[in-house]
Amino acid sequence: MAYVIPKDPQVMARKGALFIVADGMGGHAAGEVASEIAVDTVSKVYYQDDSDDAAVSLLHAIKRANALIHQRAAENMMRSGMGTTCVAAVFRGGMAYIANVGDSRSYLVRRGVIKQVSQDHSWVEEQVRAGLLTREQARSHAQRNVITRCLGTQPDVEIDVFSERLEEGDSMVLCSDGLSGLVPDEELGQIVDQYLPQESVYHLVERANENGGSDNITAVVVRVQEVGWEPPSSSMPRPVGVGGREVDEDTAVIGQFRGAPLGALPARPGDTRLLSGPLRMASGPLPSSPEIDTAPQAAVSRLSSRRNRLLYPTLAIFVILVISLGGAAYYWIRGSQAQNIDASLTQTSTLINQAKGEMNTNPGDALQKLNQAQGRLAKVQEQGNSLSDTQRTQASTLQGNLTNVTKQAILSYDQQSHILPLPCTTTTQVSTLNEGTTNTHASSLAAVRNGNKDAFYVLGEDHNLYQLNDQMTLANKITLPGNAQPLMITSNDTRLLVLASLPAQGKDPAGYALYIYLPNGKGQASDNISIDAALTKDGGTPSLITTSGPEVYVVLTPQEASTSAVILNYTLNGDKFKALTPRQAKISVSAALVSIAALKNTQLFFLLANGNVQSQQFAEGNLTPVSVVLQPQPPLAPALAANPQTFQTTTPVPVPTEQTTSSLSVLSIPRATQLTAALVDNVAHLYIMDDQYDRVLDLKMDDAANQPATPTSTPTKGGTASSTKMIVVQQYASPVLLAKVKSLVIDPAAPQLYLLTQGADSNGAFQLAQVDTRPSDANTCAGA
Repeated sequence: MAYVIPKDPQVMARKGALFIVADGMGGHAAGEVASEIAVDTVSKVYYQDDSDDAAVSLLHAIKRANALIHQRAAENMMRSGMGTTCVAAVFRGGMAYIANVGDSRSYLVRRGVIKQVSQDHSWVEEQVRAGLLTREQARSHAQRNVITRCLGTQPDVEIDVFSERLEEGDSMVLCSDGLSGLVPDEELGQIVDQYLPQESVYHLVERANENGGSDNITAVVVRVQEVGWEPPSSSMPRPVGVGGREVDEDTAVIGQFRGAPLGALPARPGDTRLLSGPLRMASGPLPSSPEIDTAPQAAVSRLSSRRNRLLYPTLAIFVILVISLGGAAYYWIRGSQAQNIDASLTQTSTLINQAKGEMNTNPGDALQKLNQAQGRLAKVQEQGNSLSDTQRTQASTLQGNLTNVTKQAILSYDQQSHILPLPCTTTTQVSTLNEGTTNTHASSLAAVRNGNKDAFYVLGEDHNLYQLNDQMTLANKITLPGNAQPLMITSNDTRLLVLASLPAQGKDPAGYALYIYLPNGKGQASDNISIDAALTKDGGTPSLITTSGPEVYVVLTPQEASTSAVILNYTLNGDKFKALTPRQAKISVSAALVSIAALKNTQLFFLLANGNVQSQQFAEGNLTPVSVVLQPQPPLAPALAANPQTFQTTTPVPVPTEQTTSSLSVLSIPRATQLTAALVDNVAHLYIMDDQYDRVLDLKMDDAANQPATPTSTPTKGGTASSTKMIVVQQYASPVLLAKVKSLVIDPAAPQLYLLTQGADSNGAFQLAQVDTRPSDANTCAGA
């Protein structure tokens, strides 16, 4: 929350005074960031805007805040989805302009009668306005906290703007739903009408706490001591409704503002009473211009000579009155603060105990409660020296309980969702890759079995092929025959396959070729085969390659992001290609192909750019893959942005960001980047890299009907496909280790994955992570 009351009379006349409340969401830390950006940006941008139309300037400021919050969320995955409500009011002359997004409200109180000015952007309020719910039903509805509009979650937002003529004695209330949801409108109006603004705020918060106080409670109360005036000779137009409507109309829609610039002159002289300020300033800097002050200021005055004579006696009486009331108010406020702190500590303890009781049965809900408890406790600890010794001890004890219960809730969530946090000392080995003398980084990885150990090959960012030595150093550069340039690499357990481009030579045009390398072949290709130029003459470019057993598949796409492709199937016979001419299939999909994986029964899996995973057994002719189906148990729950091993008191309590799968559904991972497949104990497994949650998904075919068939040497023309059903086996998650995965490959001889990764920042070290994929649970690493 914040307010800005300009000192400069011209600034006050042109832009007026600004008041704002923002209620953040998306977890304690993210919501606090979003709300701070909102109040800081609106406070600055409004006064920097060149428009003389207060409503237009307010819109520009709020839209700018929305863009900044959305940008900040996109830059930090842990703040993904953060947002905030916003209600702001500008008082200028005899008018108030109110803008809102979300369910934070604005009320106008006039002579004991209260009127809600803003309209909530919430599901239940929309149902009430549509006549589908009554006001009483809305207050207790299960969806009453679901908002339909806020700042930050979308690149653009629709903002409602209202205008109200002001009269002396009017009061305006800006508040979060923590107040409006617990204090009836009539009672709210009575409190504001009965007390001075500063006192009424305390009574409102106290009343909301008495009625439950389950949410953050923020309120600003502003009282109009006198309204602005305009001399008859003023050339400025009289205020009109936003959008050029009649002034009695309350609402305007963004994009329909056509009103003339609004002007306002200083308030009438003779009143030096101060406007009330809010209880607490929002953290973060506000405008530093000398023309603007965030402290309460008197209305601009031009005193007549008679009022000049009365000024100093009046001020003396006023100062004595303030000093007298100040002492009593100090002790009253301190007492109220102590009561509020005790209530917050009690509510925090209740939330922790509730979470402890349900963390084994419903850990997602338990984490929600712990997140709320952490927010309440943080607000208490912000009081600092205001806490008594007893309160400080109680807060410290609750902090320890909160940390321990959160660790257990995260562990329970991970166990139920088959999530294994990495790195784990019992299942993970991580080695740092060295550039050696190559002065390049690895861009992709292939693992080939060489006797009783694995040999690793990497494709460098310099488009050269290297073999890793025992010290994990890029060494042994492999030069392809005829200046061929390696493009992609893969392996079929004991053979390295290299797809390369061929330069034009004489009459021979540029083209593509496949090379076979043995791990002990000292860098010499055992065989190669050129891809027929007729296959690429129409613009078909090799884009993907995969292998399984003796089968090699190369995907040709006619152009980038194409939804059609040609799949070439080459077969190996030992260290040689079995035939010069590959089998061909044409494939049509709903989005561009991102990755491909294969099993030994010629079963292919396709990852599309929209995240859908589809499957089809290879056969010559036209193929139409069908979606892979995910079984509901166990659910594919999102990985948390915290690890029970490393959770500390300063770590934000993670909250699941989406609902888990509850029924059969199409397997779709919106930000998946690659997949691979393998047979483990004769069961087909599919591994998917998910960049959204920094995890690798391990899925397996669900039942015997999905078991791989015996490979066929001659697949039938135009093969058909039926849905493949998969079930979640494990989720390997780490916001650090898996932040930038370059390659995901299967160990050719053991149930484990190899991951080529880079540190989270652009200069992060490249690493080779080896992950044991034998089934385990989060307890495996609980003490790591």
